[in-house]
Amino acid sequence: MVTSRRTLLTASAAGILGGRSAVAQGDFPNRSLRLIVAFPPGSINDVSARLIAPEMAKQLGQSVVVENRSGAGGLVGTEAVARATPDGHTIGIGTMSQLVMNLALYRNIPFDLDNGLAPVGVISETPSVLVVHPSVPVTTLAELLAYARANPGKLNYASAGNGSINHVGTEHFMALAGIQMTHIPYRGAGPAQSDLVAGKVDLAFDSGPACVAHVQSGRLRALAVSFRHRSRQLPEVPLFAEAGLPQYANNSWNLLMAPAGTPVAVMSRLNAALNATLANPDVRARFEAGGSEVAINTTPEAAATFVAAQRATWVPVARGLGLTLN
Repeated sequence: MVTSRRTLLTASAAGILGGRSAVAQGDFPNRSLRLIVAFPPGSINDVSARLIAPEMAKQLGQSVVVENRSGAGGLVGTEAVARATPDGHTIGIGTMSQLVMNLALYRNIPFDLDNGLAPVGVISETPSVLVVHPSVPVTTLAELLAYARANPGKLNYASAGNGSINHVGTEHFMALAGIQMTHIPYRGAGPAQSDLVAGKVDLAFDSGPACVAHVQSGRLRALAVSFRHRSRQLPEVPLFAEAGLPQYANNSWNLLMAPAGTPVAVMSRLNAALNATLANPDVRARFEAGGSEVAINTTPEAAATFVAAQRATWVPVARGLGLTLN
């Protein structure tokens, strides 16, 4: 078992880093960069992009322009990066939904998702918080599970869209807990969160600065956190292991990616700029204020191995739930 897992990780990492051959390069960068976000403005990944873009621009000596290309669960923006000229001037934010869940769930992907992208470095990891609208008559995870079992299908949950991490993560949560709830997909995390705060949906797995602010203000009630440790912003909220469901784990992450085949020297320059950006105390503080933990000095190779491990864990889970997307 250990041998097969190590083989899988090695093969997957090689695939992620593989792709088209390098193009001839002059000095990099020689013009502005596009930083593509595959989700609408206001999402946690859009916020992450806009946090790193100004400092990366200083590090690279060229402007870094954030461009939102949402649609198809992140496939539209991901494809835009994968099909871009591999010269480092088009980069993107990569997430669990884009790089793992879409690989598991979409039957027809119009580009090489498995091999067409090269991770530059991990940006951050963010706890996933199970939150309910205050109108839902529960205050703990145990009470939620009891209520859901007594009222199968009555509760509904919001997600950022079909195939998103909070869609698959919630389906996995329901399977482990033995409950049924109704899925309400949205076109992005922002609209889903807005309707949750308004009471139009009952609950969601949420994250980011807006989630923390809504919990702290009482507009949402947090029942449990999925992470390695309790949230620094919500220290009173128990981990799932503490709340009675120790087998559940689901936190989000994002990374910087480029088209496969981007020259090694360009990848190194992008990686150095990213690491310098994330080492900036102001940038780190702003990530941490939103509940995220910033990565420290990751390499392209380590980022690829990280994605491979996430695929090895989550692709079987997603496919085991019987979910497919067209």
